Amino acid sequence: MKCKFVRSSISTGTALVGFLALLVAASAQAHQTYLIADLYEMRPGTDNFLILRNGTYHESGYSITRKMCRDISLVMDGTRKTPPNDEVSDVDSNPKYKNTYIKVFADKEGTGLGGVAANPDYIALPAEMFEEYLEHEGMTDALAAYRASNELQTIRERYTKHAKGIFQVGKPLTDDFKQPLGYKAEIFVEQNPGSVAVGDEMSFVVLFDGKPLKDQNVFVSYASRAEPEHASIPDLSEYSLRTDENGRASFKITKKDKWYIQMIHMEKIVDDDADYESNWSTITFEIR
Repeated sequence: MKCKFVRSSISTGTALVGFLALLVAASAQAHQTYLIADLYEMRPGTDNFLILRNGTYHESGYSITRKMCRDISLVMDGTRKTPPNDEVSDVDSNPKYKNTYIKVFADKEGTGLGGVAANPDYIALPAEMFEEYLEHEGMTDALAAYRASNELQTIRERYTKHAKGIFQVGKPLTDDFKQPLGYKAEIFVEQNPGSVAVGDEMSFVVLFDGKPLKDQNVFVSYASRAEPEHASIPDLSEYSLRTDENGRASFKITKKDKWYIQMIHMEKIVDDDADYESNWSTITFEIR
């Protein structure tokens, strides 16, 4: 029997307030966050949307609301903008929503970038569940260190989620997808997805606190890949990679599809409110 971890969605600022763990007969699974373009090629001058999912790539467990985010950004035509409140629709605006929808209205054609950074949140897990969570998410280094030294019965974690999505408006390819957003953990693809074909190599760089993050576990997959019910994140992924000393790694594009890169950087900390801190990061894009 496995455990499914549901992350607390309560915004807390600096105080530890959350303890939420739901046991069900399902796979061990934490909630990653993905920002996905609804269309491969958006049309200028019309309303389009980025879909923010919090769960798996395909299904959201709950809506990350505007109030839970410290940043929502759209980068188009060399300008970074924050969408107004009435262009972000979430569970606060419709209780049926599990996704969050961010309107994209582009006056000019080009390659755009969306970004979301949530506020830090907290969770506490029994030691056995925390260990299973590390194993399921493929955090092998943190797992080895935890098994070697942990003496705690309950683990308090502070976690922050960051998601980026590349989208295309019209035909022209531009460099807005390269724009740094200043998130603590951030993934950058080095090629415009619109210029990449099946069989090409695609490379990316991971930054943490603005510096290259070396030897980081990173997982890459695509939307139509089969997802066995009880598989771990490494098993669900097309590629399990480690970044080099420059925070860089690469992989081959094997099919036309929506692709995503994801990582969790976990470290033990000394803090009144938490024993561990994790920073989550994803980026999505489509290959045609």
